[in-house]
Amino acid sequence: MPDSNHSTLTPAEVQALKQDLFSSLHCALPGIVESFDSATQTVSVRPAYRAKRKDGSDVIMPLIRDVPVFFPGSRTSALTFPIYPGDECLLIFADACIDGWFETGTATQLPSGRQHDWSDAFAFVGFRSRPNALQSFPSQPSFFGGA
Repeated sequence: MPDSNHSTLTPAEVQALKQDLFSSLHCALPGIVESFDSATQTVSVRPAYRAKRKDGSDVIMPLIRDVPVFFPGSRTSALTFPIYPGDECLLIFADACIDGWFETGTATQLPSGRQHDWSDAFAFVGFRSRPNALQSFPSQPSFFGGA
């Protein structure tokens, strides 16, 4: 039997709660690299979308700095490639704060309660929008090299 001291939410209220939750939850989105630091293998990247203010005006998304880049490999080897301003990537946002792990390379206590925060992003470089698709894509495995 429902507790008469608690009201139930209307469908509109449920929708408003969902919208509020989803607008603050970051999972994955495209980004555009602004700079690459080869010493730390991190990028500064701007999410490739514009948010809307309540008044309808566009908001250019903030630059996310010190984002670790994914290079396929293991502890002793990796596939590396140069990264340039304008390269596209997929940003994913960790479930929890990555600071302790990123600074030490070990399992650590979580230094903050952040979840799906802009500052806990990883970049997967190599995704391409249609205008930036590779030209003359080969039918056999190959390396598109050059720098």
